[in-house]
Amino acid sequence: MTTSKEVPEDSFDDDLDLDLVDEKPLSWFDVSAMGTGEMLFTAGWAWIVYIASSYGIKWTIIGFVAGALVINGTWWLYREMITAVPEPGSIQSYGREAGLFSLGTSYFILYAPVYGAFMWLELLVAQGLFELLFPSVPGGIWPYVVIVPVVGLNLLGHQITGKVQAALVVVTLVGDILLAVGLWTLVARNSFWSANWESPTPTNWLTVFIVAGLWLGIMAGIMEVQQVLVDEWRNFTQSRDVGLLSAAWQLWARQLPLALAILSAAPLSALVLMPVPTVGSIQSILGEHTESPWLYLALITMLIATYTTLSVFFMAMGKIVALYAQQGALPRALGRYSTRSVPWVAILVLAVFALIGVYWQNWAFVSHALSTWSVTLYFLMALFFLRMRARKDLDRPLRVRYGVPIAIFLLIYTGLIAFGIFSLDWKAAAGWLVLVAVVALYDKFVVPRTRRGGFYRAQVLRQRTDATRL
Repeated sequence: MTTSKEVPEDSFDDDLDLDLVDEKPLSWFDVSAMGTGEMLFTAGWAWIVYIASSYGIKWTIIGFVAGALVINGTWWLYREMITAVPEPGSIQSYGREAGLFSLGTSYFILYAPVYGAFMWLELLVAQGLFELLFPSVPGGIWPYVVIVPVVGLNLLGHQITGKVQAALVVVTLVGDILLAVGLWTLVARNSFWSANWESPTPTNWLTVFIVAGLWLGIMAGIMEVQQVLVDEWRNFTQSRDVGLLSAAWQLWARQLPLALAILSAAPLSALVLMPVPTVGSIQSILGEHTESPWLYLALITMLIATYTTLSVFFMAMGKIVALYAQQGALPRALGRYSTRSVPWVAILVLAVFALIGVYWQNWAFVSHALSTWSVTLYFLMALFFLRMRARKDLDRPLRVRYGVPIAIFLLIYTGLIAFGIFSLDWKAAAGWLVLVAVVALYDKFVVPRTRRGGFYRAQVLRQRTDATRL
């Protein structure tokens, strides 16, 4: 049986058809704007309302602070790791340098189905928005109305990137702020705020960790888009130092005022009964004023965010699926590019996967599984940092100030958060961990024994100390 060590360097030939696509680099603002655009405003807003419906406003805010502590601490480590190993698909590269390549690859590849699960929530929200606008039209048609044009544009190579994406994100940012001001002015009530302050469900010492985990379910995407598009940054220093946190704070500036306005406009008992809090909140608060400009502002803002999110999904995740197919771990057909430099097979497969959520909807299970993915991702970032920090042969050692104590704190802290999510829904948490194990084991023991996978391993795992030797 052929292994990666037995594959000669000259085994690479035209039959492997590894396509290299030349693409226009992006500035840090483009990338951070895309990070905000893919931050799932529509699903994210519903997620915040979902958290508050279960734990009240007080614990929602506490959990946000706890989650922000994780993402800012991880960013402090991440910016040093990405400087030492400035490669695309960075979490896979960090896993390699930490001696845990298959584990890093597992999380890199599983971005695609995880992001696809977010699209399930996006399509559910979009369907509700269109049903609100056109109540006489059968609701089943709307997910296809949303996804088909986006897929078509991506297949033609007309992806929403760069300045167009940034402009759309600015539109949604301004719309979110105006809508928040409008809702606070028109419908916010101190009585609702006071009634919604305390948790409607029992709390204990794990509550802060559980709520932080639910918050991290939407926060993890802040880092994801930088990892996927790191090779497209034009100014590396600006992107590393500013872009990541810019995406984070743009998200929080957009989400929090609007979500808190919603939470002060209706009792939690009413919010929790809404299948999609985003749509239900808008309908219950502004539905009586069908001519209100706030209603149309809300709908337009959310629809723009939905379309931009889907576009980034197909653009970024299509490349990941195609890349892994080229590595030998997926069928070769998934790695094929069109003459327009588009991974068209992967995009079609992702479109089918995204539509699955239209027919299988389990909000609680999906949100808990995504929260497990998020918190374990941050756990791995801290683990990879410590293992890379211990290496003595890197040409560019990791020297970030307070890096080791921060990483140790994150390991303990995210471990407690993961335990909290596991106690909340062990089936969803265990399901995610089993999926990670299956992909990691397949990558470690099966992929190296294939011709394409063996060649890839011989190249990517060869001895080196920094990215200049790639």
